[in-house]
Amino acid sequence: MEQLTRLEALRLIDATFPRDPIVLTLGTTVREMLQVAGLKSNHLHVLDSMGLPPAIGLGLALGLDNSKFEKLVVVEGDGSLLMGFSALSTIGRLKPRKLLLIVLDNGTYAATGDQPSGAAETDFVGVARACGFEGRDVEGAADLERALAEARQTDGPLLVRVKIGPQNLKTGYFLEDPVVLCHSFTEFLKANR
Repeated sequence: MEQLTRLEALRLIDATFPRDPIVLTLGTTVREMLQVAGLKSNHLHVLDSMGLPPAIGLGLALGLDNSKFEKLVVVEGDGSLLMGFSALSTIGRLKPRKLLLIVLDNGTYAATGDQPSGAAETDFVGVARACGFEGRDVEGAADLERALAEARQTDGPLLVRVKIGPQNLKTGYFLEDPVVLCHSFTEFLKANR
């Protein structure tokens, strides 16, 4: 089976959750999602904050628990998740039912030059389960589509680890002001809650 590229995975995520809030990890993921979907108000682009998207998503998922949003989606990389690993135990303790944490695992720190991460030695799904919530490994487009469709219909929290290939799309830097990005996302949440 040919591995998904990050672009293919992001395209499926955006198509499945076109109006739900999505927190995107820094660097390559942000730039490639911009290529796939453009600048969207339901996307929070977390810039230069490696390891923080799961914690940000946790807080948002708890705050949006009674909203009309079906899910709060966090798109995280394997390297970034390893830097913020302690958030998994808090997610398991608080169990936000709308939280979907998608880990795009290419085994490298794509944002800093593709140095190897510790993902090959880390069972992300096993760690999620040990922390008290469900996890699932997926490979390929059809498996990811099924996992995303099931996640829409099931209470979380849920971690979905997606094996992706090492390819990175050559893109320019995204140098928007984080304050402006946060304001746009906040206005989206207020208007659609």
